[in-house]
Amino acid sequence: MNTATGLAMNDGGTDSQLMNYVVRMVVPMRREFGRQLNVSQFLHDFAYAREVLDEALRSKDSRLLEYARYVETRLHGPRVANAAPTASAAQPAAGDAPKSPAAAPASAPLTADEMKAMILKKYTDGLR
Repeated sequence: MNTATGLAMNDGGTDSQLMNYVVRMVVPMRREFGRQLNVSQFLHDFAYAREVLDEALRSKDSRLLEYARYVETRLHGPRVANAAPTASAAQPAAGDAPKSPAAAPASAPLTADEMKAMILKKYTDGLR
């Protein structure tokens, strides 16, 4: 696809997370601005997407603002702009997960494996 006239899709041809956020914007846009958001056109027409985002960023609805900011950050750049460090970075094993969320470093969010280990640890510690 020509990126000058539309959005380039990543590897699989779709970006379900980006589309999910655009779909979430449909109802708030209709309620607040009376605008019928066309998701397909949004994903393929840069001018239309920019117009919709500009309008959404003027919203008083905090959810719509959050959705619009998320979509705006991923509209042209990498879809995973704030992803966790690569797997080569040193990460604790599942058994070495922090005992509480406060014990984890504040700057790095917990990975799914770390959260799962915390939940399992809480569950098994609670057994008698």
